[in-house]
Amino acid sequence: MLIGIDATRANKPEKTGVEWYAWHLIQEMKKLTVNDGNSWVLYTREPLRGELSALPENWYEVRAGWPPRRLWTQVRLSWEMWRRPVDVLFVPAHVLPSIRPEKSVVTVHDVGFRRHPRLYQRADIEYHEASTRHLAKTDARIITVSEFSGKELVELYHVDPKRIAIIPNGIDHERYKPATDRSAIDAVLTRLQIPTPYFLTVGRLEAKKNIVNIVKAFNAFKVHRGLGDPTRLVFAGKPGYQYSVIKKAIEASPYRDQIIELGYTDENDLPSLFSGAVGLIHLSWYEGFGIPPVQAMACGCPVIASSVASLPEIIGAENGLFVSPAEPDQAARAMDRLLNEPALRQSLSSKGMQRAAIYTWKSAAEKTIPVLTQWVV
Repeated sequence: MLIGIDATRANKPEKTGVEWYAWHLIQEMKKLTVNDGNSWVLYTREPLRGELSALPENWYEVRAGWPPRRLWTQVRLSWEMWRRPVDVLFVPAHVLPSIRPEKSVVTVHDVGFRRHPRLYQRADIEYHEASTRHLAKTDARIITVSEFSGKELVELYHVDPKRIAIIPNGIDHERYKPATDRSAIDAVLTRLQIPTPYFLTVGRLEAKKNIVNIVKAFNAFKVHRGLGDPTRLVFAGKPGYQYSVIKKAIEASPYRDQIIELGYTDENDLPSLFSGAVGLIHLSWYEGFGIPPVQAMACGCPVIASSVASLPEIIGAENGLFVSPAEPDQAARAMDRLLNEPALRQSLSSKGMQRAAIYTWKSAAEKTIPVLTQWVV
């Protein structure tokens, strides 16, 4: 059997959630399919980078150049499917090429653009809505990353549940684990100029991540703590949609000098940032899964998270502090609790590590491969 995979997102040099999903899944699938009797093809716009380029004997790269920034999957990959069709095509994002094999598999991470259109650019809404409506009408198998997202597809797009495979994301447990070397943590914090104590937010600084309310929560927390409180708020992520609004909120904060923006952060630094933090603040309006909270939990970092969408399902009701994303004061009180209650921090740290252990990329790959090779969900 010849199985094709769209690897363009996995091959991006700077990755966030969807790109890391594709990268890790491909890497684990390569390990599990050596000499499995199938041929696997990675389709990419540019030469495969780094570890992605190391291919087993039954894996191949097909480079399909395409100057425009968009529509590679819909147009350029369609051309490849017409010229040299495969038996099964897997696109680890929610879009399908116009020309594709009868057996196609796509991953829908979430449909936040439908539930919260104000948080997305109009062009992105139109693109994702058209793509999702289209795939909902096809016979393609759909992988999604949480029970919540599966229910959203059924409710909003009337997808037959029999077409949906619920396969949670994983995290890299070799990287994200409790730090045992305090000097290594301190070295990273010193290099990044981060004093302790601090709360951490990881992810793109964009509207759907509810960054403005995180700033408001920090302001309320600081007012309650009073003069002289040294706690910082650290953002690790590059600017995204509506960053100008976020920047204004940061600049308007009376505690601006205690808010640190790191920009895009090397993944090698994230475990130390998680391990050194009092807690992670993740107040997204909507998540299909939410990888940063799981990464934080794996490092023993307590999590304050939104009580909406998939986050309670993924984190587990007893493993984090859940607050309304619309109520910054709730998050402020949760921050104060984490700072004041060592026993609570220790309890959440221990429970979080146990919970995070269930999310592995190997497990995700083991569940994905039969969807591709046996056409089952």
